[in-house]
Amino acid sequence: MRKTTHNILYPLLLWVCLMLSLFAAGNKELHAAAAHVPRGIAGLELGMTPEQVGQLFTIKEDIDPVAALLTKYGKPEAGEAVSRQNKALKKRFFRISSGVGQLPDGVTSADVRTTHNVVYQIGFHYNESSVKKIGWQGITSPYLAKYGKPTKDTGSGYIWDDGRTRLDIDSSGKTINVFFMDQALETEVKKGERENP
Repeated sequence: MRKTTHNILYPLLLWVCLMLSLFAAGNKELHAAAAHVPRGIAGLELGMTPEQVGQLFTIKEDIDPVAALLTKYGKPEAGEAVSRQNKALKKRFFRISSGVGQLPDGVTSADVRTTHNVVYQIGFHYNESSVKKIGWQGITSPYLAKYGKPTKDTGSGYIWDDGRTRLDIDSSGKTINVFFMDQALETEVKKGERENP
């Protein structure tokens, strides 16, 4: 009986060790490949406070553009609901412009969204004239050169995702938007939005 147990346990133990080593090796490769996803640009990174961003960039609080658009296009109640929800979730919206720190070439506007005074989303926006002047390749090439192959090519953009940070470059035809997102904070914000409609 003792020999039979040994004959069964030993191969089983070897198999478990082999699987654990394969998982560990694959996990290291996964983390090594995805570890390059940035948290923003120098002086403007996810997890910062607006005050920290203001050390290198000009930062100005503004009304949430979603609330502004709803109000502008005849739905003031919906715009006010977005503003109330933002206040309840301690969400704020800021416009960013170059100061000591510089935005990427061609960016025509930039913004950050915060929750509880922590930046969870950074947006760089390239308008139609910027896109015409620089082009898709001109806008995406610096990101591809700096951050490597994206995790996903959507056909209209690129996504880099390491489970902690997500970088999206998306073309909506005439404009291109780049978003850096803190996934944990983004998830918490979306959960709060569902719980406080």
